[in-house]
Amino acid sequence: MKCITETQYDQLCKTCDNIINNKPSSFARNANSFLHVIREHPIFLNTYKPIFYNNFRFYFFILTQLFKSFIVGFLKFFDAIYRIYFLKDIINSDKTDYQNIFITHFLNDKFLKHKNDFYFHELPKKFINSQKSSLKLYINFTNLSSSDAEKKWLNNEVTSILIPKYLSIYLELKLRFLMFREAISILKIKSFSSFDMRVKIYAAVASLFSSSHNNYRLAFIVRSFVKKNTNASIFTTYEGHPWERLIFGMVRKINSKINCIGYQHAIIFRKQHSIRRKLSNIFEPNYIMCSGEHGFKELNKINYLPPRRLFIFGSNRRNYKKLSSLAVQSKKRDTFLLLPEGDLVECIPMANFALNLALKFPKFKFIIRFHPVTKVKKVIRKYPQILQELPNIEISNSSFEEDLLRSHYAIYRGSTTIIKAVEYGLIPLYYKRPNEISIDPLFEIQSQKINISNPEDIQILDKISEKEHVYNQSKLIEYVQHFFSPINYDVVLKLKDNQ
Repeated sequence: MKCITETQYDQLCKTCDNIINNKPSSFARNANSFLHVIREHPIFLNTYKPIFYNNFRFYFFILTQLFKSFIVGFLKFFDAIYRIYFLKDIINSDKTDYQNIFITHFLNDKFLKHKNDFYFHELPKKFINSQKSSLKLYINFTNLSSSDAEKKWLNNEVTSILIPKYLSIYLELKLRFLMFREAISILKIKSFSSFDMRVKIYAAVASLFSSSHNNYRLAFIVRSFVKKNTNASIFTTYEGHPWERLIFGMVRKINSKINCIGYQHAIIFRKQHSIRRKLSNIFEPNYIMCSGEHGFKELNKINYLPPRRLFIFGSNRRNYKKLSSLAVQSKKRDTFLLLPEGDLVECIPMANFALNLALKFPKFKFIIRFHPVTKVKKVIRKYPQILQELPNIEISNSSFEEDLLRSHYAIYRGSTTIIKAVEYGLIPLYYKRPNEISIDPLFEIQSQKINISNPEDIQILDKISEKEHVYNQSKLIEYVQHFFSPINYDVVLKLKDNQ
């Protein structure tokens, strides 16, 4: 199937929002991952492509997904029994009345050794230093059990808990019943077009997906750590995922005066939807901490919250290093760094593009820097020539900084690593694929940036003078400084002091 067009994307967002607004305060409705269109990236939009299939293919897909959801649900239930009763992956009762609860992410076992939080950095510690208790709750993206993590974290300065994969058996059954009932409720919504009908049917089946269950489950678990303390705050990362809003709604059922604070830590893209659209007040944050001026501006211009409830916290992704020279100033520019995202949907086309470039331009060097989560073996299986035939192509095993220091151009798509590449003086080349919505993080700036669609487009670089290259790069560096500001802990600590 062809890519989803921008018109189709807008229609999809509107229809999904209408289904949510049919029962705006429903936890089960808002737990449905399908109804929260995150952004325009192909990785996210692949989920929605079946809506545009022909009739036979669409309904066959729905039947297979329905069957799959029952099988997966059955297996997950037995996995819950195993993890609860054999791995002791359960919630331990904690009577501590924490004043600050941080919902963060546990991506791999290396996180066990992190001194500071990967997202909130030293903020949880700062509250402890000001005599206010903090708790870090990690969403578990690994197979490690919460009891094993607890043993490693016994001496942590900030109390840290790895959130269990499941609720109690009783609550697991209750959750499944609630989401099954929700599926029936969605099917009863009146449809005004065949498109509405398809979205409705797909959304009903998606109520049974494990991703929707995970959203609801996470909110249930976090609620158990919230006490009726009128001076408490809960912090989550904030990208538009349904679990973020569900947590806010769930903890307010325990403590209506709790402060719900979202941290917009990642870039906001041009067509990013769910982070921009409002839900029922019970699911909305009281404050949003922004990573930089760009995020603040994007949220402020749509009046998401009153300006006094938006503030710039900053990010540790801000580059403080002063370079003696920039890549754009090199007399000989012959090395291209390719920056694919982690998913194979993005990696495989980028690898193919790199091969075509290497064949077309043997005098240039092409370095592919795969994301840490990429299944590189699958990419190599698809394109074994990367390792076998071409001397001017390389899969990097170096550090990111080393790659930046030896490269002159950066070919990218949706990866935000392009920001640091620009700061190091690499000339950005956005790889645009045919008939798709742009996923360029640098979407606001066009005149100083080059788009390429095929290997021959590289020759455009020869037509740009050295003076113009340097000027364009200075403008780009100035622009990307707005994405991530230096961290300002005081702005959050003062906020808490004024409660």
